[in-house]
Amino acid sequence: MRDLLRSAAGERLGLVAYDADFAAAVATVDGPILRTQRLQTLREPGNPAWEAFTEGRWDEALRLAAEPDPETVRFFDQLDKAGSGLRRLRVVERPLSAYLLWELHVLRHRAQAGERIRVLGAERLTGFEDKHGRIPELMVLGDRVLYEVMYDPAGTPVGARKVVEPGVVRACRVQVESLLQEAEPYEAYFRHEVAGQRPGG
Repeated sequence: MRDLLRSAAGERLGLVAYDADFAAAVATVDGPILRTQRLQTLREPGNPAWEAFTEGRWDEALRLAAEPDPETVRFFDQLDKAGSGLRRLRVVERPLSAYLLWELHVLRHRAQAGERIRVLGAERLTGFEDKHGRIPELMVLGDRVLYEVMYDPAGTPVGARKVVEPGVVRACRVQVESLLQEAEPYEAYFRHEVAGQRPGG
């Protein structure tokens, strides 16, 4: 995917502009939304559950993450009504980073809300990434648009690069769909790799 994006024309969007553009694109999406996550540690300032996690308050972090989120429910309802859906490919490296262990607990609530999540071990990507480059952080919306989500060196989101070249969008979508087929369903992965684990434990 990164090899495809390297030569594609794109528009850089700051975080606020990206959020607005993404919301507008979702309203007219013509197919499933595919998300890739490859970074193993991210920052989520302003997220109370993440902030509790970073301060070592693990039980509180999980409790806060489990609280009902009407905005997330509305988002998945919107996608259902549009006949779409959100499919996430979460790449994991072992041993799991403390952040990733927390995030995998959080994702369980998103899966229960309707997100379709699959997990793929990074060791299975060696050949693919040797050929195509390291998997970028993408949001692919149908065949019309994709966003390469951008982060600063500390892992804080700062915006995205928007690409609308049809050939690039379709080719990236096909590659993500192929990797999703290889990945393990989230709940099965959670049960045998994550359930009951704590950072440092």
